[in-house]
Amino acid sequence: MQPFISTIIIILLALPFSSLIIDYLLNVTNLEITNLTTYTPTEFLRLKLYLSLIVSIVISYPLWIIGIYNFSSPALTDKEKKTFQISSSVGFTLFILGSMLGLYYLTPFIFEILLNNDNITVAKLSIYSTIKLLISISLFSGILLSLPLATMFLIEHSDSKIQLRKYLYILILALIVLGTPEPSMIINLIFLIFFGLIMELTMFFSGGINAN
Repeated sequence: MQPFISTIIIILLALPFSSLIIDYLLNVTNLEITNLTTYTPTEFLRLKLYLSLIVSIVISYPLWIIGIYNFSSPALTDKEKKTFQISSSVGFTLFILGSMLGLYYLTPFIFEILLNNDNITVAKLSIYSTIKLLISISLFSGILLSLPLATMFLIEHSDSKIQLRKYLYILILALIVLGTPEPSMIINLIFLIFFGLIMELTMFFSGGINAN
C-alpha cells in the first residue's frame, strides 16, 4: 500500500513540472513546441499526466521492489533472495542507462529519419503522440539493455524453454502494443525484432535449461 501512495504523491508533485519536462524532451529531438499541434482540448493535460506517471514509476521503483521483496522473502531460499537482489538492482541500473542512451542518441536519430526535415510534417505532429513516441523509444531502449539479465533470471526459474519463450513473447508483445503511442506496424516490428533477437541470443548462450 505504501508504494502505491508514494506513486500517487509523486504524480501530484511532478505534475507542475511536466511542462518543463516537455520542453526539455522536445529540445533533445530539436523540435519546438510551437510547431506541434493539440487535436483535442484535453490532449495537453493527458500528456502532462502521462509524463507525471512515468516519472513517478521510475522514482518509486525502489519502493515497489522493496515491498515485493519483503512480501515474498519468507518463501525464498537464500540463493533466490540473492538473485532477486542482484537482478533488481543491476537490472534497474541497466534500464536507466539504456533509457538515457535511447533518449540522447537513438531518439534524435529516429526522429531525423521519420521527419527528414519536412516542415509540413512537423507542423502537423500531435504533441501528445510525439512526446509519447519519444518516451516509448527511450523506455524500450532501457528494456533492451536490461532484457538479457531479466531473461537469465527467468531461465534460472524455468524448466522449459518452450514455456519460457511463450511467456516472454507474450510479455514483449504486450509491452510493444501498450508502449507505442499509436498502432504503427513498422515501429512495432522493429522493436519486436530487437526484443526477440536479444532474448533468443540470451537463451542460446545460457545453458542449463531443458529444451521442452
